[in-house]
Amino acid sequence: MSAPHAVSALSALTVLFALAACSAPAPPPGDTVQVFKSRGAVQCGARGTPPEAMRAELERAGLRVRSATCGSDGRMRAAVCGAGTDEINVFEIAASDLARAQGLGLTPLAPARDAQVVPCR
Repeated sequence: MSAPHAVSALSALTVLFALAACSAPAPPPGDTVQVFKSRGAVQCGARGTPPEAMRAELERAGLRVRSATCGSDGRMRAAVCGAGTDEINVFEIAASDLARAQGLGLTPLAPARDAQVVPCR
């Protein structure tokens, strides 16, 4: 093999090893993760999308939703008609669906500092 080809092959291998090192291992099939999305509720107005309706939307998009409930994002807001609320919908999904869920606008619950599951109002 000539020197330019050897360098090229070595560069390709280096890139492949770097990519393999950066990718996380696939989670076991039984693992789940909690994700959330704003209900879209508005103070003095619309209650937003209930968890079961949003669950149906997510399932139509191909997510495997194990459970759906209500939550709070834990952030304070000014009490003003027309402003958003802290209400979120929380879903337990297969961990292998996390990337797809994030592409649909959902956020993992665990790293969210103040978000939590609360009874539906």
